[in-house]
Amino acid sequence: MKYLFLIRNTVFVVIVAMTFTACDKDVFDINTDPFKDQTYATSLSSPIASFLTEQEGYGEYVKLLNYSNMFNALNQSSSGTSFTAFVPNDEAMREFYKRRGVDSLEQLSKEYARQFVLYHTVKDSILPESFVQKKSVQNLNGDVISIQIDSVNAGEALLNGEGRVIEMGLSAFNGKIYVLSRAMTPLVETVYDRVALGGKSNIMAEALRETGWSNKLSTVLDTTINQNKEKVITHYYFTLLNVSDATFSKAGIGSLQQLKAQLKAEDKLGLPEDSLLRKYVGYHILANQYTTAELGAMMGSDVTRIWSSSSLNQVFTVTYDSLATQEADRYVLNSAGVSAKFIPSASNVLSKNGYVHELDAWLPVWEPEQTAVLWDLADYTEIKNLVDPEFYQPSEPTSSEQRYRVANAACFEYEMGEAGTKNRNYSDIDYVTCRSNMKDANNLDRIVFNLGYMGKVSMRTPTIVRGKYKVELTIIFMTGNNVMRQQTDGNGGLLKMTFDEKEEYTTFSAPYTKVTSALPGVYTSTLYEEIEFPETSSHQFSFIVLDPAASTNGNFSLQFDCIKFIPVD
Repeated sequence: MKYLFLIRNTVFVVIVAMTFTACDKDVFDINTDPFKDQTYATSLSSPIASFLTEQEGYGEYVKLLNYSNMFNALNQSSSGTSFTAFVPNDEAMREFYKRRGVDSLEQLSKEYARQFVLYHTVKDSILPESFVQKKSVQNLNGDVISIQIDSVNAGEALLNGEGRVIEMGLSAFNGKIYVLSRAMTPLVETVYDRVALGGKSNIMAEALRETGWSNKLSTVLDTTINQNKEKVITHYYFTLLNVSDATFSKAGIGSLQQLKAQLKAEDKLGLPEDSLLRKYVGYHILANQYTTAELGAMMGSDVTRIWSSSSLNQVFTVTYDSLATQEADRYVLNSAGVSAKFIPSASNVLSKNGYVHELDAWLPVWEPEQTAVLWDLADYTEIKNLVDPEFYQPSEPTSSEQRYRVANAACFEYEMGEAGTKNRNYSDIDYVTCRSNMKDANNLDRIVFNLGYMGKVSMRTPTIVRGKYKVELTIIFMTGNNVMRQQTDGNGGLLKMTFDEKEEYTTFSAPYTKVTSALPGVYTSTLYEEIEFPETSSHQFSFIVLDPAASTNGNFSLQFDCIKFIPVD
């Protein structure tokens, strides 16, 4: 059986409630600094900026701090605030100037210099022993910086595949300094900027403007105040499958009007040109950031991934060819339709709010045949961004369970049962990583529901291609769940499940009663022997907990991994 892994794509939203301290304000708005244009230091020892002035080899970075008016921001130490500064040495700074096409610091704008400092600074002091265990950190601009420890050169690391750490954990009064022999390039362009300013994708840029996507792809974050009067910052990320003018030309398309005409000529539903253009543009956008490797399935040539685009109910596939010798042939989009491939030299282009990948064909909207889908219940961007990046979908089992409350994620609509719950190991809805005894769990994680008797939760499925399916639920079985397996209290975790709140799609299931062993592990239970979806679309999946033990037994919890939709002939 071939499985297509369909990834749920919704707007990449990070919601962080923050009550800013005075020091935070100094970092994000240096004009509020009471010591602006003065030299700030403590009486105990030198904070980061002052420390750098006392050492040889960092003169260019100190000049940058003064030029950008960020010297005092990096010296702040009020309210226990500390920083980790990734500091390029003089040689690295001069190499960076050359990369930017300038001869000196003064040829950069002061705002760009300020962004450079924020990009190279992380809040909180990170000790080397912790740093080498991390996969990523988040800088003061909210950008995630990946960390790859050098396995050959001891004490070195690569940041974002670009900045090279050659010395770790120098101590200053208010944090740690990691010395770079190569600086990182700050992200200042948005996804839309990459397309519009590149000069070779004018048709796509015009299509983005006409459909309103230019505004969305230019949005990095929004700031609002919640009901607790806390500042809430919402970040947005995207992936754009770009088509250059040269590639459109190969399909006989030389302008936006000709693109519209081509879409109209191929339309079988009688839709207006504007609607067809919106559908086409949305088909090339995913509402999260993914590299080409993340878009492809890395498990062999017989596996394809299917992705929900930003065009309603439209999906595309990415097939990985393990036998391909050239990088350009490794991934094929819509291999059974009008296919396209990534152009490696113009793909994985990182921007402030996502990635741009260029295609070698224009990729019209296409619907694949009925296909198996594996829906990972933790694979929502709203969940991803409430979880520490180090522990979201780990590549290896974790030594201990990492738990994060994700009930506030927008992907869930839920109600706690009136009687509540006695389980104190988990909150109402948690994201939990898996240890080695659960190594068969998809992406080594699961969602734990602890909603009590008559508690209810709903969530959207990925887009399912129309057809008949058998539906299976994969669960995590823990020792405490044995009370459900043996039905020694309650009715075994009985659930009422439904799609789209339709009676014909409703079933009753007690999946923990189907567990075949008392040993902890990953088990599968059939929810529907056959269910038919007449249209290709996403669906609202809901369940209600009908077991009274959910409110009275402290061992009761529902630990769900994924749901499989298997085509039925």
